[in-house]
Amino acid sequence: MNEISGRWRRILAVGATTVGARGISLLANLLVLPIVGRCLEKEEFGLWLNLTSTFAMLAVLDFGVGLAVMGQVSDARGSDDAVSTRRVVTTALVLLTGAAVLVLVLCGLFAFTLDWNDLLGVDQVSAAVVDQLVLAVGVTAALSLPLTVAGRVYYALGRGHVTALSTSAGVLAQTGGLLAVAALAPDLRLFTSVYLATSLLSGLVPTLLLARRVRDARPRRRHVDRDTCGRLGREGAQLFLLTLMGIVSFRSDSLVIGHYLGADQVAAYVLPFTVYATVPTVVGAFLTPLWASYREAWARGDQAWVRGAYLRSVGVSTAAGVVAASVLVPVTPWLLRLWVGDDAAVLPPAMLAALGGYVVIMCATTAIAAFLNGAGELRRQLAVGAVMTVANVAASVWSVQRFGLSGPLWSTVVTQTLIVLVPCMLVAHRRLARPRALVPDVLRTAG
Repeated sequence: MNEISGRWRRILAVGATTVGARGISLLANLLVLPIVGRCLEKEEFGLWLNLTSTFAMLAVLDFGVGLAVMGQVSDARGSDDAVSTRRVVTTALVLLTGAAVLVLVLCGLFAFTLDWNDLLGVDQVSAAVVDQLVLAVGVTAALSLPLTVAGRVYYALGRGHVTALSTSAGVLAQTGGLLAVAALAPDLRLFTSVYLATSLLSGLVPTLLLARRVRDARPRRRHVDRDTCGRLGREGAQLFLLTLMGIVSFRSDSLVIGHYLGADQVAAYVLPFTVYATVPTVVGAFLTPLWASYREAWARGDQAWVRGAYLRSVGVSTAAGVVAASVLVPVTPWLLRLWVGDDAAVLPPAMLAALGGYVVIMCATTAIAAFLNGAGELRRQLAVGAVMTVANVAASVWSVQRFGLSGPLWSTVVTQTLIVLVPCMLVAHRRLARPRALVPDVLRTAG
C-alpha cells in the first residue's frame, strides 16, 4: 500500500511540475508571439512560425531511443537493477551521438540543394537567408539529440521535476532573449538564433546534472552493451515510427496551409491551434510519468494497480478535454483579440467546432496511448497509425483547398476518431481482460 501511494505521489508531483513548466512556456508564447509578429513582416512571421514548429518536430530524430530509455530504465528500477540502468544510459548516448552525426551530414546535403522557398511558400525572403535558417534548425536539432537522454532518465527515476525546472529555465532565457532582440535589433535571423540557442540550453542542463549527481545513471564506456543496443533499437524504432506518424498527422497542417494558401495564412491557423493544443499537452504532462509507472508496476507484478490507473486516467483525461473545449470555444475570438490585437483572424464557427473536437479526441487518445505503450502494444498502434497518417494527410490536402483553414482540422478529428481512437480503445480493453498477458513485448524479448 505504501508503494502504491508513493507511486501516485510521484506521478502527481512530477505531473504538477511539468504542467507548471508548460504553463510558463504557454505564458511566454502568449507574450512573445504577438511581439515577434509586430516586428516582422507577415510572411517573415509565418516563416518563423514554420521554422520553430519544424524544430520541435525534429525531436523525433532520436529514432525513439529517448522514449525507449524511459521505459527500460523504469524496468530496471522496478527490478532494482542499477547495472542495467547504467547500460541503458551509456548505450543510448552512444547511439544518439551517432544519429547526431548522421543528421549533420544530411543537413549539409539538403540545406542548399532543395528549393526551400517553394516548399515553405515564401516569396519575399531571399533564398540565401531561408537556406541559412533551415541549416541552423537542422544543426541545432542534431546537437540536441544526445541531450534528450537525461530528461527521459529523470522521468523514469520519478524525478521528472528536474527536467521540468530545466525546461522552465530555458523558456525564461528564451523569452528574455527574444524580447531583447525585439527591442534592440528586430531581425528574422536573430529571432531564430536566440530561439535555437536557448532550446539547446534546456537539454544541456539536465545532462550535466545527471552526469554529476545520479551515480546509478552515470555513463561509462565499459557499460556500452550489444544486447542493450538491440533492445533500445527494437523498441525505439517502433516508438519512433509512432511519434513520426503523429507529427506528420497533427503538425504538418501548417506546412500544408503554407504551401496551398500561402505563408501569410499560417499564423491564422497556428495561433488558435497553439491555444487549444495546450490542453492535451497539459494532460500529457501527467501521462508521461504514468507511462513510466506502468512499466515499473509490471516489473513488480502489480497488475491491479495498472488496471485501476488506466481506467482513472482515461476518465479524467476525457473529462478534462470536454471541460476545456466547453470553456475555450466561446471565448476564443475574445482571447485572440486580447492576444494579438485587432489584426486577429476571425475564426469561422466550423473551425472553432473542429478545435473543440480536437481537444477532446486528443485527450482521450493520449491516455489510451500511454497505457498501450506501457503494455508493449506497439505493433497494433503502428498499424492503425500508418493508415491514419496516410488518410489524414490526403484528406488535409483535399480539404484545405475546398474548405480553407478549417479543412485540415476536421480531417484530423474524423480520421483520429475512426481510425485510431476506437480501435485502440478496443485493444486496451482486451489487454485488461487478459491480465496475465500484461507484460510488455520488449520485456519478453529481453528475457
